[in-house]
Amino acid sequence: MNTTTPSFRVRRLTTAVALAALVLTGCETSTAAMAPDENSATPQALSGICAASTQRNGIVHCTKLFPGKKPIRLPGAPSRTQRYGALKRGGTTFHTRGGDLPLAAAVAKQLKAGADNGRTAYANTIYLATISKGTVTKIKPVADIEENAVLRAAFAGRAMEGTIGVRTRQGDYASRATLPVRIAFAKSPVHGELTGKITNATRAVRSAKGSCFAPLNRTKANPLVGEFTAKIALERVSSMHAAFDDELLLKWSSGASNMGHAYYPSIATLLGGDPLGRTWETLLHGTPSAGPPVNLRLVSGGGGTC
Repeated sequence: MNTTTPSFRVRRLTTAVALAALVLTGCETSTAAMAPDENSATPQALSGICAASTQRNGIVHCTKLFPGKKPIRLPGAPSRTQRYGALKRGGTTFHTRGGDLPLAAAVAKQLKAGADNGRTAYANTIYLATISKGTVTKIKPVADIEENAVLRAAFAGRAMEGTIGVRTRQGDYASRATLPVRIAFAKSPVHGELTGKITNATRAVRSAKGSCFAPLNRTKANPLVGEFTAKIALERVSSMHAAFDDELLLKWSSGASNMGHAYYPSIATLLGGDPLGRTWETLLHGTPSAGPPVNLRLVSGGGGTC
């Protein structure tokens, strides 16, 4: 015999419905916290990572970066299993705001195969990575940085100082002797090149530390003869001889160039996670003794006449 009253049955049903609603709401909240935000990597959501941008191939294309130490401003991670970032030099490590992560073998193999076949988009790309057990298991391009913007952020309007190899009596550059040199760079790159000028080629120039760099043309060992002139340019070349052999070129007016990897600015460099080397050591591509070796470092100050 059923002894429950109609009013009790109504209250019990109401309670059951309420409990079910609470459980369902809790499940939906948990699922939303675990699932990646699919809209977080859209061009609209990432348009603020650089100072000026357009859209190209469905992703953000940055044409101008912010001034200062944070030229690219990535948002926070869209989920616990995803991170924004870029490849460091060497192609085996992925830099994120939270630190560096290794690439899974399959991801590294895919990137290397692309680089071996001339596909070097990694050199300008920001990715959204999927992370599993501390390893990058998938990457998806979400933005790319125009080449001019990379060079502008790293070197435009700045100066480098160091040494340049002297020319021997035989007309080559096999000697270990050097002369001091200063290079000033233009404020705006053009077509992926940033032009510069050796400022002490024909006049004395004050160095960043206050000493006086003598004119190179006042010595018989002047390295700037023939195709080697005071006009130079910087250019990034990714995977130059092999996959991830990324080089920064110092190009002479004749088309010949010195190369060295220590000052190659990667996208991770602009994110603050792949610092340039202390010194950029460069040798002429091809036959090193046929042109002056140039070793440089970025400096602040100097440049006046002395």
